[in-house]
Amino acid sequence: MSIPFQTTVQREWRNRGGGLMGLAVIAIGVLFLLHNLGLRLAFLEYRNWWAILILLCAIVPLSLAYRHYRVLRQVDANVAYYLTSAAAIITIGFIFLLHLRWDRWWPLFVIYGGLWMLVRRTYHPRHDPVE
Repeated sequence: MSIPFQTTVQREWRNRGGGLMGLAVIAIGVLFLLHNLGLRLAFLEYRNWWAILILLCAIVPLSLAYRHYRVLRQVDANVAYYLTSAAAIITIGFIFLLHLRWDRWWPLFVIYGGLWMLVRRTYHPRHDPVE
């Protein structure tokens, strides 16, 4: 059950995620262009608006963790791996957003590294047998 599920989720993410990410990048570009053409957007006037983009990047590993959990109904190494990845992205976003000091919070990334080593994904597909 593990191999077909993972390849199906990966294929689904390539098909849906790539299109959604492309639309998101286009939307961001349009917002920047409108701002440069004189349309003042309130959130772009905020000093650390770009930190919110970093936080939005956590949606990808969070959605993958949810999809794996929804199918397996348990937290396995893949779910833990994606949740740890999301936690690291969220931490970076909040460090920038809240003007926290890197010299105080950098040990969290050592902890995340250890967690990644503990929950390393056990299956690394070399080909897609479901196609």
